[in-house]
Amino acid sequence: MGDDGIDMDRPAIVVSCDSHVGPKLVEHLRPYCPKKYLDAFDDDVAAQAKQAEAVTAMTARMAHPNLTRDGHWDPAARLADMDGDGVAAELIWHFSQNGENLPWIGQGLGTVFKLQLELGAVAYQIYNRWLADFCSADPERLLGLVYIPSWDIDASIETLKWARENGLRCLNFPAPSRPGVKEYNELAWDPFWSACTDLGFALSTHSSGGPFFDFTRGPGGMQIIAYEGGSWLARRGVWILTYGEVFQRHPDLKLVITEQVEGWYAPTMHELDSFYLTFGLTGTLEKLPSEYIREHVFLGASFISPWQALDAVENDYVDNVLWGRDYPHIEGVFQATRQPDEEPMTKLALRHVFSHVPSADALKMLGANAIRVFGLDEPHLRSVADRIGSSTPRDLAHAPDPASLPPNDGNGFIGQSGPRPVEPERVARAERRREQLRS
Repeated sequence: MGDDGIDMDRPAIVVSCDSHVGPKLVEHLRPYCPKKYLDAFDDDVAAQAKQAEAVTAMTARMAHPNLTRDGHWDPAARLADMDGDGVAAELIWHFSQNGENLPWIGQGLGTVFKLQLELGAVAYQIYNRWLADFCSADPERLLGLVYIPSWDIDASIETLKWARENGLRCLNFPAPSRPGVKEYNELAWDPFWSACTDLGFALSTHSSGGPFFDFTRGPGGMQIIAYEGGSWLARRGVWILTYGEVFQRHPDLKLVITEQVEGWYAPTMHELDSFYLTFGLTGTLEKLPSEYIREHVFLGASFISPWQALDAVENDYVDNVLWGRDYPHIEGVFQATRQPDEEPMTKLALRHVFSHVPSADALKMLGANAIRVFGLDEPHLRSVADRIGSSTPRDLAHAPDPASLPPNDGNGFIGQSGPRPVEPERVARAERRREQLRS
């Protein structure tokens, strides 16, 4: 037995909070289009075809085998790739880098606000119906995120009810402060928050380049500014739902912020407490903002780095970290370039990250926290992990040979924020925690 009585040889339950699909616009999504909108759908297909050459050229430049995996749209192929990586379940967003858009919206879902909202709602309906059928292949493992027309709160509530009835249990929660959408601290949203908790939906927000940035043009530095801005915009829900007393009124509501730059979680708790106390706002909240964050806010750490895993241990937010592999993105830890007799890049990356983290903490970040946050079927996922041979705690505790590590080429192995150095003293403190757990 290992840390805190952990069975070191039993496969871990690994849940990814971050993956993507890219159903083909005509072949997969058109059959779900209501008859009333078929002409508009076909007009959009024709319009998008004019951009296809540019997309094809971009894909050719990337020339990565991840881009042609059938798992972009085929659930059987997706499950096979999950088995190979030892992943029991994963959350699924749109946009998988294969050049397939949603109707009228394109790759950036935020651009729906530049369109007629009626067409935006239909696009989400089409996608949600396809997604429900895709996930029905194994609804305990394929966790599709339903998309809501956030400009219409009542329709969003009805979408949640439909999703639950059709096997979808996760929610794509749009980043706040969008045109035509009420701010999330307005009381008009309270029925929606209640529906989320009653139906068992956690809120999940994925970072992006920012829905209102065009980072393909402009002076030097605009691309990184756009990504940084999109990252911060995605996190604004933490401020709004905390200061706006939403978490206070809805104690079971949970928010997951996925694929962010590292190093924001602990400083955000300090920042919100500091502003709350400094500016005389005490009395409106029953607890400090940091307490609400610990209870309600979770970090979706896509291809987590060694630095971030150790930071979670040291700053005591291990219970709030959810791992993600970002399948099938080329920057994620799944790599189709690995040969059949090679250790999957995902398993290699997990050993690289968690080899200095106590096993009990590693198991929380890898799957136990996600099971709790999203209300997943743990016995079922346990049977899946045993069947597919997921990494064991003993595997995870064994650091890979440095000679086997890939170069820092942006493939996700190094972590979301790059090769940030891990200070030796931080490793030593984690080792002391491991020894304390053993004793």
